[in-house]
Amino acid sequence: MKNLSIWMKGILISLCFTISHSKAQVGINTSNPQTTFHVDGAKDNSSSGVPSAAQTANDVVITTTGEIGIGTLSPAVKIDTRSAANTDNSIGIGETSQAAPSAGGGAVRYNPLNGGKMQYSDGVVWQDLISSPTKAVVVANLQAANFAVKIPYQVSTGIAGWTEISDPTANFTPGTGVFTAPRTGVYLVSFTYDFVRIPIVSGYFSEARYVVNGNNTVKKCVKSFSNISKQAQVAGSCVAGVQLNKGDTLQPYIYQSVYNGNLSLRTDLTSASNDYGFVNLSILEQ
Repeated sequence: MKNLSIWMKGILISLCFTISHSKAQVGINTSNPQTTFHVDGAKDNSSSGVPSAAQTANDVVITTTGEIGIGTLSPAVKIDTRSAANTDNSIGIGETSQAAPSAGGGAVRYNPLNGGKMQYSDGVVWQDLISSPTKAVVVANLQAANFAVKIPYQVSTGIAGWTEISDPTANFTPGTGVFTAPRTGVYLVSFTYDFVRIPIVSGYFSEARYVVNGNNTVKKCVKSFSNISKQAQVAGSCVAGVQLNKGDTLQPYIYQSVYNGNLSLRTDLTSASNDYGFVNLSILEQ
């Protein structure tokens, strides 16, 4: 009878869990464990091969180095919840009345006072957890030979070939003139330009344009001209706050209806020249 009871317990356990021992790997709800210890929460993994991102999203693993992955099979830190499915990667951290010295340096808690905030223990007191990421600050100008950069008549043209002066977050590609937003937020963009001297005719205008994601013009700054006809240099500028989502691209464009042909921007290669420094771009993350 005793042996029968032991046998029945073994049957019950096997019904509750599918456990695989292969190369010192243990799987619960899976016969195909991918790490030292692998729990398939939804029991939806295939019996062979690597589980898909959707299948992995409900899994928990422990690696040979003691790292825990929740929703990922390859944790990069001691506890990694960065699932590729990206639907539930947040971590819930609760309140505690424990003193900071008791919690120890490096402990984290949620403090509901004054609207709520995250805090960490430095081993002495609870400190407010403040995020201060490096903001995007792009400064660039167009350094090119005289008459080298031309804007066609009545064609919206992206400005490329910039010389980068500042870009600490590496989000600007000077060769293409494309900026990629590192975070969702407002970006203050300033763009100035100047054309070579031409005769101005009544009713003509030029525009600085900010184009997002290659096809969406979100801002236009128009420079129009009165009823006169004389030699002048057409110049303009545009300062605007632009709302961008993380990963959105932005590029300055120029549209000119001033000269029926290719109109050159006023540029040069040396700072001593009178034509140097008229085409500039800055992008400041707010």
